[in-house]
Amino acid sequence: MHTLTHTLRVFAHEHDDIPAFHAAYLVTTFLAAAVFSLGYFAILILLHMMLDFVKYRDYFHYSLPMTIKAMVLESIVDVAFFFTSLTFGVYLSHDLALSLVSGVFRSSLTLVEAFGTIIPKIYIVEHSLAVVVSVQQYLYTPHVDLRSPLLKSQKIALSVIAVCVLLILCSSVVYQTRGVSLLEVFARELTLKL
Repeated sequence: MHTLTHTLRVFAHEHDDIPAFHAAYLVTTFLAAAVFSLGYFAILILLHMMLDFVKYRDYFHYSLPMTIKAMVLESIVDVAFFFTSLTFGVYLSHDLALSLVSGVFRSSLTLVEAFGTIIPKIYIVEHSLAVVVSVQQYLYTPHVDLRSPLLKSQKIALSVIAVCVLLILCSSVVYQTRGVSLLEVFARELTLKL
């Protein structure tokens, strides 16, 4: 058991110098983003927020409103990527594309949809893995200064979330005669399936 622990520690210290590790990491992350539905990524974000709750409430002893604010600020970029992926999934789904565009243009939309849904998922996975790999350090280091104004990235994330929520609410107009199709898109994107 000691040899296995030693081997794992050596790997952990030297993994950045191994090109094959980076290639395998990128391929695995891409495959996870492509295969898993958005529901899994919602769970990753919620787990991260729960970890933040424990971190700020139990360890740093913040009040409940300050803890909630810290939780939101820690995960705001992940939430923005989640809503971006959901918006791309709704507007570029094949259910809508089949009735609106021709076959050649539909294949281009498939590439745009893949870009718009997979890239945000990759970011969420990488952010979650960074927390999991260094969970001890993460728990005992406050990352959010609640007294300072919002960072530029947080403001952009809030804007992206607002635009995406507005677009998702307006999707009922785009799908006006195909309400069942819209519900199927939401179910396909948000359920826990491969």
